Order: sequence, then C-alpha cells, then structure tokens
Amino acid sequence: MKDDHLSATLLFQLATKTDSAPQETKGSLSIKLSFIKDIAGIEGYEQSMTSLLAVLHSVLFMNRESERTKMVGMDTSEIVSADTVNIIIYGAFGFYTLIQCSLGKLNVTSRTVVMVTLNCAFLQILTFYLQPNLWGSLLLVAYLTLALRWLPRKKLSPVRKAVLITGCDRGIGFSLAQHLDAQGFHVFASFLNNQSLEQKQLVKSCSNRLQTIQMDVSNVKQVEAAAKLITTEVRGQELEFWGVINNAGICFIGNVEIMAWEDMNKVMAINYFGPVNVCKAFLPLLRQHRGRLVNVASNAGLVPVPLMGVYCASKAALATMSEVWRFELQRWGIKVATVIPSGYKTGILAYDKAAVADRWWSKASDTVQRDYGRECFNIKFKQKNSEEMLSANFSEILNNITDALLSTYPKSYYYNGFLARSLPFLYLHLPAFIGDPIMSILTDWFDFQPNSIT
Repeated sequence: MKDDHLSATLLFQLATKTDSAPQETKGSLSIKLSFIKDIAGIEGYEQSMTSLLAVLHSVLFMNRESERTKMVGMDTSEIVSADTVNIIIYGAFGFYTLIQCSLGKLNVTSRTVVMVTLNCAFLQILTFYLQPNLWGSLLLVAYLTLALRWLPRKKLSPVRKAVLITGCDRGIGFSLAQHLDAQGFHVFASFLNNQSLEQKQLVKSCSNRLQTIQMDVSNVKQVEAAAKLITTEVRGQELEFWGVINNAGICFIGNVEIMAWEDMNKVMAINYFGPVNVCKAFLPLLRQHRGRLVNVASNAGLVPVPLMGVYCASKAALATMSEVWRFELQRWGIKVATVIPSGYKTGILAYDKAAVADRWWSKASDTVQRDYGRECFNIKFKQKNSEEMLSANFSEILNNITDALLSTYPKSYYYNGFLARSLPFLYLHLPAFIGDPIMSILTDWFDFQPNSIT
C-alpha cells in the first residue's frame, strides 16, 4: 500500500504542476475529484483515484486541437477529433472501474495507475496522427481489444471444490498442492511413492483438507484405483470435483540412437499416455461437475531442442491432445487450459545421469559406441552453473493454474517464463535462414562432441 500511495503522490504532483492548465479548470477539477472521492468512499484508495483522474484530466482536457496543429504543422480538420478519443478513453476507464466494483474491490494499485496513464498517453499520440480510414479504425479497435484483455476476470470460489494434482513428489506439483490448499481447495495430491519423505513434508505443511494418494500415471490399475477412491471421497464429503491438473513428467537427455528403448517408452508413457490414462479415468466425474482440465506441457513441445527429442515429442503430443480436449469437452461445459513453463528449477533432470549412461552404453551397438564415444552417453550442460540460471520461484505458474481453475473465462494457453513465448514465436514466424541460426544459439545447451565428427 505504501508503494501505491507513493506512485499516487508523484502522479498527483505531476498533474497539479501542469502550467498549461488554466486556474479555473483546476478549480472545476477539484470539485469533480471531491465528488468522485465521496462516491468511492474507500479508505486507502482515494488518493490513487484522485491522482489518476488528475493526470487523465491534464492529459485529456487540454485544447488538443491547437496543440497538434502546432506539432504536425498541417490542417487537422480531417484527423480524428480529440474529443472522440477522450470519450473512448474515459469510457474504457469507466468500464474498468465498473468491473472492479462488480468484483467488490475498487483496487487502483500503483501498477494500474501507471498502466492506465500510459494507455491514455499512447491513445493521445494516436489522436495526432490517426486518420479516419479503415486502417486507423482497425488500429484503434485492436488496441482497445488488447486493453480490455488486461481487465480483471471474475473468480469463482474454491470452497467445497476438489482437485487432483499429479506428480506432487517435487517441483511444481509439490508447490501447487501447498498453494491450492492455502487457497481453500480440497486437494488430492498423487505421489509416485506415497510413503516418501516429500509426502510427509507436504502433509505436515498443509491443512487436513489435503489428501495424498499413491498413483503412477503410467499404471492404469493404479489410476483406476485412485479414481474409485476419489469418487467415494467426493461423494461422501459432498464436494464438487472441479479440476484435474496433469503435471507429472520426466525427461532424459539424449538422442534416439543413444537412449534405450525402455526409457524412450517411459517418457512417452508418463508425459503423454499418463494424462490420457488420468483423463480416461476421471473425465466421467469431472463431467458431472462441469469442471476444469489443466495440462502442464512445455515450450520444448512447441520447438525442437537438440538432444531432448523424445521429451519434445511427448510434450508436443500432450499440447496437441490438450487442444483437442479443449474442443471436444466444450459441449460438456469443461474448460481446458494448457500451461507452458520454461526456465524453472523443477527437478525434472535430477536423475542419476551416470547410472543411466552406463545402462545406455551397455545396450548400444558397436557402431553407435564407436561413432559417439563414451562421453556422449553422459551429456552435460555447457553452463557449469546451469541450475543457478533456472528460477525456483513458481509463483507465476501457481497463479496461472489458479486462474485456469477459478476464472470464469480462463485462457487456453498460459505462458510462464521468457523463453516459453519467445522461442515458439521465433521458430514459427521467422524465415528459416534467419530463424535457424538464432534457434541454434538459443537451444545449444549441451556439451556434445561425437567421435566421428571430431
């Protein structure tokens, strides 16, 4: 709150020191602001509201026609009227305020003050140059459409809602179980080993609403047994089974020549067929309550990453199936979202690389051993401090998954991390002769020098 008031104070000083505003205009502004404050009546936010409206007034209620005539140096009679843009801006801001009021929290934070002010400044720039033709209209409509997407969405209550999270042994799943339990959900957290130390730590850190279950998502019998148990619990406690979060996943580093068949099959069995098994068992219960399905994919499923091909294929299959489910389940009222994380310290690569390399080497053909060499079976990151480059803060992912569960209009995709959106964009939209060199640099993560090449 202190930061909000600091931003508000600075903006208020900026607005009140505007030399071009006539004295009587400032007087009328004071009356308007006093009226607004009386209506708002919310202690703590009135200073932010006052300063915001003061800035909007100083930016919008000047004689913009004469100013832009001086700047452009031309007749502005055919350019869109500043009054029209003023009406649009105040209409948008009024709509934003109504949305906030309907949510029961007229919360004008420092971020909101800055964003709305910058929006108004940008639209005023358009006032100078926007021509009243098709392209000008499309630009204005496109901008207002994007601005509306920033508006807060109404959230549902998590009370009496139950969710299933797979892969809670570590990383995102462990933190998500804690987060959703703190939000008020009844959480069923699945563990590969329900007697592990991590399971005991999770139970100790959460409320008695949380319940852990044994479930290997690649084991159909365990998944079906978990579905029966959760169905009984939900009906016995009269809960609303609201969400399934497919989070469980594994990864091995290596190409198809190096990796053993059983490990490639294991990656596909957990990362792709695991969510299929879970959905096949839990969709009947989820359909009864018209709940939510959230699938945690990866940016590696949207772009090729050398030496992670099997993992990329499994996550690409999941991302595609998630989109198929989004369309198939619409008729049942089930909303589906795909989460794309990138650059997080999830522990997915915390397997015994030396032991796996020994097993792969023993099963490789003589030709593969000769062409690659022993070092290529135990692949290492080029960056010695690669773990330090990853973020251990999952808050963005946790908030996005919560939004996917509780928002009345959840997004179809939630991108988390800079590379989650930038890598797919570069790969899909740049010409190959430009994009390939850039992708080669951005995905060159591993120290890999086969014998036959050196």
